[in-house]
Amino acid sequence: MASKRAERAAARRVRDKWRAKVWYTIIAPDTFSAKELGMTPANDPNKVIGRIAEATLYDLTGDFKKMHVKLYFKINRIQGTNAYTRFIGHEMTTDYIRRMVRRRRSRIDAIFPVLTADGYKLRVKVIAVPDKRIKSSIKSEIRKKIMDYLFAKATEMTFSEYVKYLLSEDVRKDLSKVVKPAYPVRRIEVRKSEVLVFPEEKVVELEREEEKKEIEVEAPEEEITESEEEEPSKEMQVEEE
Repeated sequence: MASKRAERAAARRVRDKWRAKVWYTIIAPDTFSAKELGMTPANDPNKVIGRIAEATLYDLTGDFKKMHVKLYFKINRIQGTNAYTRFIGHEMTTDYIRRMVRRRRSRIDAIFPVLTADGYKLRVKVIAVPDKRIKSSIKSEIRKKIMDYLFAKATEMTFSEYVKYLLSEDVRKDLSKVVKPAYPVRRIEVRKSEVLVFPEEKVVELEREEEKKEIEVEAPEEEITESEEEEPSKEMQVEEE
């Protein structure tokens, strides 16, 4: 009887915990038209901050051809029962990438950081596949053309514009044209992106560095105690006598 009573009490506590929780609507950033990404429960709004939401580009655009593109968002602000997010990266499914790379074909990977016009730092990963195996020197040339083009493009765009561009069909067409003088590729995709630094994080980091410098400058010098003072030498003692 006692054990059954304890079980019922435990079940009641679990139900009460769930009843106390509030469901928050996860909202995508304005770059993705502030669409709803789903719901998440919590008994404290602070516990919602930092949670990661995942969606496909198909979910947000309705384009069935974009089912293989996964987007990641991080909750950074709560207002009422709305949980607002910011984009932190994307990647293509492993199955999609595997279908791109066939036997007897080279695979070219370009991985590099870029900085947008408004101060966002991202890591971009591009994959290119020609129709056959090619020399290492040609691979290097293709890789350099990809990096130079997307790096320059980032400096001309805001974070929102650059993210939209990386996820668009235009980037594939443009990259194909860019690498064609080195060697025409059969497929080319921006397979992954990651936001490394947000501008506000950079400001906080600089402020911390300034605080450290101020502390170092203001640190008092150690006082010399009487015991640490230099004792007069024997020669000095003789002269005084």
